[in-house]
Amino acid sequence: MSEVINVEFHSKWLTDFELIRLVRATNQKYTIAITAFISGAMVIDDTCLGVVFGHLDKDDFGRHADCSIIQTGKILSARKEGRFWVLSTHEGHYVVGTFKRGGGRASLLQFLKSGERL
Repeated sequence: MSEVINVEFHSKWLTDFELIRLVRATNQKYTIAITAFISGAMVIDDTCLGVVFGHLDKDDFGRHADCSIIQTGKILSARKEGRFWVLSTHEGHYVVGTFKRGGGRASLLQFLKSGERL
């Protein structure tokens, strides 16, 4: 008896605009070590959800692989370095390359206005 196993891969292809922004983000110098770069970012419940690129903790099972979807831990701080936002969590520091259309940047601004950091 054969079994059928359905496997879903949660990933996303990046647009040319997103790729250009990510290349610029990776070429920029930062004052702290960067854990990963995020494209299509949106802040939800004090965490950042988006598509990850260049994560330092990639593993053989595809966790944190390029173009996979990531949700960071709780954002402790957000600051601008050059052209890009850097989000700091207990797990590391993430650079936002692009925001999700239709509310991504607004979600970060709402988070900043809320004043909650811990």
